[in-house]
Amino acid sequence: MSGHFYVDPVKIAQSHGITVEPYKVSVPNDLCGEIEKTEKGIVIRYNPLHHENRQRFTIAHELGHYMLGHLNGNNKRFRDPLKNFNVTGFDWEEVEANNYAANLLMPKDKIDFLIHTKGISSIEQMASLLRVSPAAMTYRLKNLGYIS
Repeated sequence: MSGHFYVDPVKIAQSHGITVEPYKVSVPNDLCGEIEKTEKGIVIRYNPLHHENRQRFTIAHELGHYMLGHLNGNNKRFRDPLKNFNVTGFDWEEVEANNYAANLLMPKDKIDFLIHTKGISSIEQMASLLRVSPAAMTYRLKNLGYIS
């Protein structure tokens, strides 16, 4: 596959006028990121100490809060800590933002292409091509019914 196959959540956020930046101060390792309304506009911050794939998911998750209208009436949303990374949490807006991020970074049409056209069955290879973690790829494939 020529070019890059993955989705760039930073470019998408920037196309909506959202600033994306790493935290400029030290933050706890379990803090993934946040989205905030400021006087200068919307800002997504992510933890620069996390793996690049985690950063991408966090940015997509925070973008999901924006796109799904979760900031209406709120000035700030935090990405749930790493220990809560699942789709069965109690905060529906967090679940919705996680689903948005999964759909954005691992679109069904790209997964179908990898499986049916390219014959790729390795979760690690799919995860690498889409620049997500194998754990995120596994959750997505389960949610789409490809694996049990």
